[in-house]
Amino acid sequence: MVAAGYRRVAPKKAGVEEAAGVRIEEVRAAVVRPLRQKVLRPHQTLADQVYPGDSPPGARHFAAYGKDDAVLGVASISPEPYPRAGGSPGPGDRRIRGMATEPAARRRGIGALLLAACLEVARADEGATRVWCNARSGVRGFYEREGFVADGEEFTLPEIGPHFLMWLAV
Repeated sequence: MVAAGYRRVAPKKAGVEEAAGVRIEEVRAAVVRPLRQKVLRPHQTLADQVYPGDSPPGARHFAAYGKDDAVLGVASISPEPYPRAGGSPGPGDRRIRGMATEPAARRRGIGALLLAACLEVARADEGATRVWCNARSGVRGFYEREGFVADGEEFTLPEIGPHFLMWLAV
């Protein structure tokens, strides 16, 4: 169920949402945090899942719900400057972070739907020029299939693991 002030999101990938057996909705940041913890940072507490980008103006959060209303995937997007020194950080940068899918629900297109919802938000924002993320090394191919480009070598985030800085012009 969509909370007051939020809306159901219809990604532009026609038919994919139904084929995946999910619906994508914009939600409050608190909704995405339990799955962030379970999948991305199980060694941290739920309180640690409050990210700096969760609440600034322009931050948006999405959840993929299954038929039983269980949260199967989550993603967030918010304004945040691109971190690469030579990458000309600017006000048009948007960061995707905290993307996670329940392990039992993977390979159903849920991540692609959540990413599509985030990109739709960025493309609707007249000031947005680039979307970026720190992609875990294991999902680099997913982002590349969606048009993202790796910027630089693999790096390790302490206690989290290997990542690539990736970006896409919007």
